[in-house]
Amino acid sequence: MDLDSLTLAYAYGCRNAGDFAINEGTLALLERTIPGVDVTAVSRFDSDSPEYSRMADELETTLVGGPISYDPESQSRPAQLAALARNGLQYGVDVASVADGRSVHSALYEEITDADALLFNGGNAIHYSPSHGSLPYLLAMVYPLQVARRNDVPYGLLPQTTFELEGAPKRLVRPLLEDAEFVMTRDAITFDYLSEFGLSTQLINGVDTAFLNGTPSVGERSPDGPSHIAVVPRFSSLGDTGELDEASARMEDTFLTYLDRLVKAGHEVTLTVQTEIDEAWADRHRDRLGEIGVGYYGSYDPDELRAHYAEQDLLVTMRLHAAIFALSVGTPTIGVYRDEWGPKTPGTFRTLDIPEYAIPWNEATVETLESLTDDAIDENRELAAHVADNVTMRTEALVSDFRTALTTADGFA
Repeated sequence: MDLDSLTLAYAYGCRNAGDFAINEGTLALLERTIPGVDVTAVSRFDSDSPEYSRMADELETTLVGGPISYDPESQSRPAQLAALARNGLQYGVDVASVADGRSVHSALYEEITDADALLFNGGNAIHYSPSHGSLPYLLAMVYPLQVARRNDVPYGLLPQTTFELEGAPKRLVRPLLEDAEFVMTRDAITFDYLSEFGLSTQLINGVDTAFLNGTPSVGERSPDGPSHIAVVPRFSSLGDTGELDEASARMEDTFLTYLDRLVKAGHEVTLTVQTEIDEAWADRHRDRLGEIGVGYYGSYDPDELRAHYAEQDLLVTMRLHAAIFALSVGTPTIGVYRDEWGPKTPGTFRTLDIPEYAIPWNEATVETLESLTDDAIDENRELAAHVADNVTMRTEALVSDFRTALTTADGFA
């Protein structure tokens, strides 16, 4: 079939520069492989929500509202319950297809079933986590896939990080993966994990689409001046709830001590903020950061962040997409991650053949971080060249593999 129209679910929000970069990367991937296709993106938020309005202003494609009007940040408890009831009823009607030919289906249902195909946007949406309210969250995330599958609309999954699916969640997700035309992963650990599912569909080992909008290169570094190091915090749980638990508090202390050591060692350190939740954290610690002597840079614009990281000798980050911005322009990067965030950081670093620069929280002492920083600075140009080569190779493979998947998949052919 000639693909004239596609539904893209979901288009992520603007409160996190990394999420928005996935949207941009996916649209770039489509432009390189099927130029001219009519893309309608789906927000996971209702069209009356502020999140939707902000996204509509930023995204360079048609946008429609999604299945979720529930918003715990702005709704009272009764309003939350009413929203969940409405969303659940509409979900059941759409997914069960009990009212075919009638006008009770959602606009999103009509959008998905009218398009030639559905693409499920890349990211970290398909997992099972207590911090996300468990099964209802997962049901909401896979709603577009359910509608497409039940109505024989061909669909494929763009690069995903998927993990911790057992019991009912696994029974829910596995048929959706099995019936997809193709499933792309964005990290090597997820590829290994899904390989164990025994899927008959095409399983493709890719990278995050946000890599596509960077140009990796190896810049010149002054041997005599101070090293320029950007640092990106994250002390929230999975889903950016903003809650600071005991493990986060310990890591926060380690992080601040590490920054103090970097400055005292003569490095020029810049705290870089690219999400609203981390901006709030920086505001709470502004006095302490000033006492240490740390600079500050904040932006939600992917292009501005890539330019910022290109000027650094090293990035030390707790956020994957900060790493992607930096690595995509050839800047050596250390990724510090919490196991509950899933395999996206260690899996991405393994994909790019730099696994030794991804370190879990439980191993991230001040001394360990200092040692890894020294290694990255000492090997800076060689490491930058290695990163640039691998990013170039993996992004070229992503475009080629996606084009091949579109050509060979039965539903898209």
